[in-house]
Amino acid sequence: MTVGWSSGTLAAMLIAGQKYMSHAADTSGCKNTHAVGYHDSSQYASHNIVSGEITRNYTIYVPSTYNTTPIKQFPLILDYHGSSDTPDEQHDNSKYDSYTAGEEYLIVYPQGVDEHWQGPSYANPDVDDLQFTTDLLAHLRTEYCIDSTRVYASGKSNGGGFVDTLACSDNGDEFFAFAMASAALYTDTTESDCPKKRAILESHGDVDTTIPYHPTKNGAGGPLPDITEWVEWWGQRDGCDPVADRKETGDLGGYNVTSYSCDGLSDVVQHYQVFDLGHCWPSSTGDNFDGTRSYCQDHVLDYTPVVLDFFSKWNQSNAPIN
Repeated sequence: MTVGWSSGTLAAMLIAGQKYMSHAADTSGCKNTHAVGYHDSSQYASHNIVSGEITRNYTIYVPSTYNTTPIKQFPLILDYHGSSDTPDEQHDNSKYDSYTAGEEYLIVYPQGVDEHWQGPSYANPDVDDLQFTTDLLAHLRTEYCIDSTRVYASGKSNGGGFVDTLACSDNGDEFFAFAMASAALYTDTTESDCPKKRAILESHGDVDTTIPYHPTKNGAGGPLPDITEWVEWWGQRDGCDPVADRKETGDLGGYNVTSYSCDGLSDVVQHYQVFDLGHCWPSSTGDNFDGTRSYCQDHVLDYTPVVLDFFSKWNQSNAPIN
């Protein structure tokens, strides 16, 4: 059977292929060795870039196997902190490197200007965090041995909302899955706000008073969507029918999972509704940064392994195509 492609479709495929090939070909960072382990904010002097004429800092976790031979490329997670938090605190929230699966990733924790991320009204309008993310990723490729077919973004609260902003932008085309906790979704309040198809994971506490599950008024940074509706929008953006392609697990012991699957994309959207949790990164042990907060004492869900499992399923070859 002969398949006919329009000239426009072929051109788009060629451009996309060239873009991803150029990223995959940039392995200049593979020549470098690095001290392994977590490099915290005390090492900002050697972990920064200039973006938009602003010096931007980051912390990083380097796997224990990083300097072994033969050289291999490592998948990358960019993990964004919440408003008024720091990279060190987000590292202690998601705790990726405390899990065996997480030890296989390079994990970078960027620092927001004034501890905020682009999107809400309280963020500095002159700061372009989307461009910063693109600049940071380009910089990291020159310093570290990155598998550009396995790049992911995660974040909590304002950082989670920025991950959604990133997913809805062209800057997000370099990423293959996006995960959020208690996301502050100030830039995504209608289905038409986002033109992209993405692999999306989010968890949200049903008793979150900072970013309510069913908001009745504006949040600190502007209008917010109803979380149930927002999850449905992502299913529809990915081409799924809001009824036929939607699955709900029912109560799994304190939380419910809603997922969408369609067009060969299994569970391309997953959402965890945690019934008795507040504005938190869910932890089954409570030993993360949020574990000291009074509204984060519900421990029915360990979210970090869920995120790592979600990321492991998606890469350049099978992620939704835009």
